[in-house]
This record gives sequence, structure tokens and C-alpha cells, in this order.
Amino acid sequence: MKDLFRKGLLVGLGAAEFTRETLARAVEELQKKGEMSRTEARKVMDSFSRTAKKRQEEFGEAVGKGLSSLYGRMNIATDARIRELEKRLRSLERKAKAKK
Repeated sequence: MKDLFRKGLLVGLGAAEFTRETLARAVEELQKKGEMSRTEARKVMDSFSRTAKKRQEEFGEAVGKGLSSLYGRMNIATDARIRELEKRLRSLERKAKAKK
């Protein structure tokens, strides 16, 4: 499951990078033809970068929520849940030793 997610993420990142490179070439071409100023080109690329970053964060949050939900339905313990249970276990062990 983790490997599938990782591969999917890498495909998505590759597609985003391909899009960025394609946009950069198109903007550069428009600039060379005089159809776009350097300032406009910078604004277009900055806007794309901000939007891409925002989408990446949204995607990460959505994936995190989806995986948490999936783990919950499959009764798979998360690292946080395991740490919580280990903490409770240590506390109970201390209480048991104190009673002896």
C-alpha cells in the first residue's frame, strides 16, 4: 500500500514538473517573440508556482486524511496510536510495580 502511494506521488510530481517546464518554455517563447514582457513572464511563473504549491499542500492533506480513514477502517494502527498505547502500557506497568 505504501509503495503504491509512493509511486502515485512520484507520478504526480513528475507530471507537475513536466507542466512547469512546458509553461516555462511557452513563456520564454512568448517573451522572445515580444508578446510578453519579462515582468509579465515572471508574474505568470510566480503565479503558477504559488498555485502549484497550494495544490500540493491540499493534495498532501487530502491524502493524509484518506490514509488515516483507510487505516481506521482496516484496523491498522498508526505510529501515533502505537506511541499512545506504549505510553499507557508503561503507565500501567509502573502502577502494577508500585502495588507490589
